[in-house]
Amino acid sequence: MGTLPVITLEQLRRSILSRQGLIVPFADPLDAVRAMVAVQTQYAASLPVAVATRVKKATPGWDEQALEVGGRLIKSWSLRHTLHAHTSEDHQLVVGTLGAHLYPNYVQYMEVRRSIVSLDELQSRVLEALTERPLSRRQLHEKVPELKSIDGVGWGLDVMGLAFQRRVCLVGRGSEQKFCHLPETMVEPRYGELLRRYLVSYGPATKADFAHWTGLKGPQVQAAFSELEGELEHVKVEGQAGAYFSLAGMLDQPTDVALGVRLLAKFDPLILSLKDKSLFISPESRTRVFRKAGQVEAVVLVEGRALGTWRMERKGNRIDYSIEAFQPFGKRDLNRLNVEAARISKALGVNNSEIHFV
Repeated sequence: MGTLPVITLEQLRRSILSRQGLIVPFADPLDAVRAMVAVQTQYAASLPVAVATRVKKATPGWDEQALEVGGRLIKSWSLRHTLHAHTSEDHQLVVGTLGAHLYPNYVQYMEVRRSIVSLDELQSRVLEALTERPLSRRQLHEKVPELKSIDGVGWGLDVMGLAFQRRVCLVGRGSEQKFCHLPETMVEPRYGELLRRYLVSYGPATKADFAHWTGLKGPQVQAAFSELEGELEHVKVEGQAGAYFSLAGMLDQPTDVALGVRLLAKFDPLILSLKDKSLFISPESRTRVFRKAGQVEAVVLVEGRALGTWRMERKGNRIDYSIEAFQPFGKRDLNRLNVEAARISKALGVNNSEIHFV
């Protein structure tokens, strides 16, 4: 074996940020979604914000059209048993591969909670109810009353099993969301292809990173790396003990330009993509991003590092941004923060923005 390519932590950081459109933005929102593979949508604002910070310009409301029946995106339960938006191709890949592991866990969980009817019968009735048209949760529960007795319906436990089988998705946003029937498709798990998609978006990365992102266990992770053995390149990262992997020929580094300021969404895919968060978040700041009850705060990224968290509140034609800084912001970063906040606001259909530090 020849000498391993060696990169610095800064080169690793820039490589991932470049793949994510966080150095040179994408032109099309769908390209940004493809780069993230899966965008958590438990919070409705996460999708438009995660995309807005990765594109040159987003048309307000693009996500509403993309999430309509027959739209370009599919929203369903996938990674970490939570709602994510995917392109239709990535939905088939991600859920088609992970569903074989997620669904048995769901069945086991439900077996101790249902008592009225068998799970198979319940799911058949749900699919029958959704055949004619999408239904809100209230409408679905009227047609299948047994769903009302399931604990955790607010988290999707009434339809999550069908989502893991790629038979149900969600259309619309917020209070307008409805469950939608998906045609049955036979898909075999493709561990190697899922690893390829992950490395295209988040590589170079370790086996532990891929396992963390997918939730797969050792045998499946090893199967994925074995399938791509001829396409992988081992990479050494200075100061890091673990082995990193990249797809062959994908180690070209972006130009040494200023990384600027980016406002990442709550549960942003960048923050969740790696097991070791220290590449973007200092160990001292980790608990300020990862809060109790599984909350992952929206992050202010300055030159590729988390220097604060932020929240927004819409007030008419203005968005107020509350920033909790981990350290004082210099004048240059404050100016860039204002520009980025204004850009995000316009992507959300708002013309004015104000920033407050808390």
